[in-house]
Amino acid sequence: MTVEDVEDFTYLITIPGVPPFHFREITPKDFYFAQILRSSDRSLLELVERLLLNEDVLDYATYAQTSAVLRWVSENILAEKILAVENWLEVAYHLCKQRWDSSVDWLESQPMSKINAMISIVEKHADRQEKEMKKSSRRR
Repeated sequence: MTVEDVEDFTYLITIPGVPPFHFREITPKDFYFAQILRSSDRSLLELVERLLLNEDVLDYATYAQTSAVLRWVSENILAEKILAVENWLEVAYHLCKQRWDSSVDWLESQPMSKINAMISIVEKHADRQEKEMKKSSRRR
């Protein structure tokens, strides 16, 4: 199995003899669906299906091939990236406050790798500001 990270925040997972699986990254809009799945005891497989951009590949893949791909998706696309809706809205509030965008809708359409990069930048900026404030208070 080989995985190719495509520039549009999608992944092509190739298994010999089967058309490639094409998955998109999870976005904050998916958090709402994940919350519905969790509250109704439904499987997160429905979320994985939502991320699969070419469902017809399932007609060609065996159970073992599909299981291997699902394991990779669970470990690399979903693991530790699904936030509770309340936590996401708090993050979105802070990102909007930092002028990433004034619209939560725009943020919710961004892939989580991009959101995590934004969060990291905001945290680094806050750390730098805090250090500068401590230095300036010591100078007085």
